[in-house]
Amino acid sequence: RRKAEGGRRKSSNPRAMARPLRKGDKVYVFYRMTKRCAPHRKYFAALDARHGAYRPRCGLSEGWVPARVVRDSAGEADTEVLIEHCWKHWYTQRGQTVALTEEEPWMEKYLLSDVMLASDLPPLGPGDILVPRTQPKLAIIAVRWGGVNEIVSPEQWGESGSSVSEIFLDALLDLAVRPELGNDYEVWTVYVEDHSDLRKLTEAAHLIFGPHHPARRARRVCAMYFLYPTAFEEHCVPTMETGEDGGAALVEQKSLFMLMKAMERAGIPTRFPHCSGLYEQLASKRWTYALSLVPHLRVPPTVGVPRMLIEHNVSAASASALSTLESVKRQQAILRGEDASAPVRIEKGVAKLGFSWEALDVKFWRGQAGLEAALGQLTKVIEISKELTAQPHDCESIIVQEFVEHDLELRIYVVEGVVETKIFTKFCRIKDNCEFGDFEELFSAEEAASQWMGGDDAALLDAEAQCRAITEHWLLWVQAQSCEMPAAIRFDYFVGRRPGEPGRAEVWTLEICELGFSMLGEKTLPAKVFAAMLRSCLGTEPLEPTASLVRVGSAADAAVAPRVQAQDASPAEPEAEVEAEAEAEPAEETAPGGPNGSGEVGAHSEIHIQVPNGILEQRRCTGLYRLVKGEQPNRRPLWRHTGGHRWLFCGTDGLWYIGDDDEKERNFNCCEGYVRHPVLAQNGMPHQAAGPWERFDTDVDRFVKDVAISVSTEAGEGGEAEAEV
Repeated sequence: RRKAEGGRRKSSNPRAMARPLRKGDKVYVFYRMTKRCAPHRKYFAALDARHGAYRPRCGLSEGWVPARVVRDSAGEADTEVLIEHCWKHWYTQRGQTVALTEEEPWMEKYLLSDVMLASDLPPLGPGDILVPRTQPKLAIIAVRWGGVNEIVSPEQWGESGSSVSEIFLDALLDLAVRPELGNDYEVWTVYVEDHSDLRKLTEAAHLIFGPHHPARRARRVCAMYFLYPTAFEEHCVPTMETGEDGGAALVEQKSLFMLMKAMERAGIPTRFPHCSGLYEQLASKRWTYALSLVPHLRVPPTVGVPRMLIEHNVSAASASALSTLESVKRQQAILRGEDASAPVRIEKGVAKLGFSWEALDVKFWRGQAGLEAALGQLTKVIEISKELTAQPHDCESIIVQEFVEHDLELRIYVVEGVVETKIFTKFCRIKDNCEFGDFEELFSAEEAASQWMGGDDAALLDAEAQCRAITEHWLLWVQAQSCEMPAAIRFDYFVGRRPGEPGRAEVWTLEICELGFSMLGEKTLPAKVFAAMLRSCLGTEPLEPTASLVRVGSAADAAVAPRVQAQDASPAEPEAEVEAEAEAEPAEETAPGGPNGSGEVGAHSEIHIQVPNGILEQRRCTGLYRLVKGEQPNRRPLWRHTGGHRWLFCGTDGLWYIGDDDEKERNFNCCEGYVRHPVLAQNGMPHQAAGPWERFDTDVDRFVKDVAISVSTEAGEGGEAEAEV
């Protein structure tokens, strides 16, 4: 009730019930398919019976649906109410349905926080299923696997599951969406069995999900694709032998990207994994040979061998590939300013396919004969489970790369431009079939250096510094493809000691892993990644104009960061000049870090705020706020009211808010408050924000502009008038 009446943005049920529920009351209940249904039979609410009967099947899997109260509630003593569902069109991903009759109703208990009285809302129109005239903060269109074979998540993916699994989507909702938005969101699920479903959707995306679709009424709508694009024919032996689930969620790559592009043209942005253009580049792995001659990206010598050359004459193709690979290696040395006069010989390498997952379709080769064999296996016939099978894929090129001698692989996880964690891995064996096996992982740098680098901690530290510098270059390249910072992305590097140079390392880029990467069971990472995904969905993850994009994400990373920054650092200013500047502007205290760190230049030590209108709780935001040194929630400065019970902070959606101790108790990991400014905080400090501030109006259930609110570094008339309030 306090949140409903206190002039605050709310993150739970937006309307509290004015009276106890009575039998026969028409209500809406917040339905969650995976939480309400048995694992083998999960029902979604279809807009029409045909939407559930015919493929591709689609409907509401999370959101408000109409119902009727079956039994009186006992008032405040009750926390639940028994209801029966009123909507008639319920279907499973396989087209199974349920007949709801007066004799056999679908009855369930719901928490009162997940129930709203229909009488409090405008009446339903014909055919409506959703709460009418409401505007959810977010609607997700989830394109996911609907085939017969159920997805099995490998154990190494951790508790959040693989990126195509139901576990993954539930983790996103439970760890990020619901804590922030409560029930103010929807998920519309589209079930896909193969490329034919994708093609149907592509041709009519602008019609099916056009402005008339209920999802489009949300303040933010986005699409997420929980599928693996593959170049192999669907249901072929190589596909069915992938993983432990018969190739579940593997779909024809061309059809998937056509759908993504069609949805984006219809005005529905992709928020998982990435926009179609960037995702296609990453999944195809074409970037490896396209960027092999860019020195600072440190891609090993790589070429793309056209399929046509292999089909025409595999022996000649392997000879040409090896010769070109050696030319690339020689040119790399020239571009790095090294001596390239000595003959270049490449003795071993790997051949691999694009649109391939879980380190599959990667073959080690030695010499031209080995390369020829690898090219033949990846394009013609390969042994799988002791059976020879064809390779029916449509990759236009086979990727051939020099094998890089290394001690380990370093996986760097970047969330919104910040290096959040790193994991050390290694394939310890090359198997008899020339594939890589015996995968191991370590979470400690000390342990990794001890086990895999002969105890050379300094060399590993040197490698981390180099990898961070390269990661900065890669982040700029990623942004050049998409014009935004990805919510999260992973960069994998080969790390090896330099022979005869203790404490020195050599690193190469191994892989760029799209959002949805394996987190290998790391405990703290999923919550950070999912929170960043939500901010991306809400449009609150602005690209920061920064000279140094890779920032330290944890105390464990701090020892490496100075080495990265030092490479491009400008000469330090004389101490006298620094002291003179400090004396010249005594009132200009700033949060540490500057525009690229955790604080920002221009964070004044005192800010004066006036909120003359609104209810009492909002007017109490008036007063003097002082900078809290050493605290930067959501990487922005924090100010505290001199009265102690109001805080000026940046929310998780990137906007400035004025809240109270409720937000403080949540460590400001929220986006709610009494007052806010609608412009992203990265565009300036609170006193620099252009345009009017807003206060929450419970009568209209949204923030409204209030030109009388003032935020300034100087006290105005009434600026210290909190006592009168």
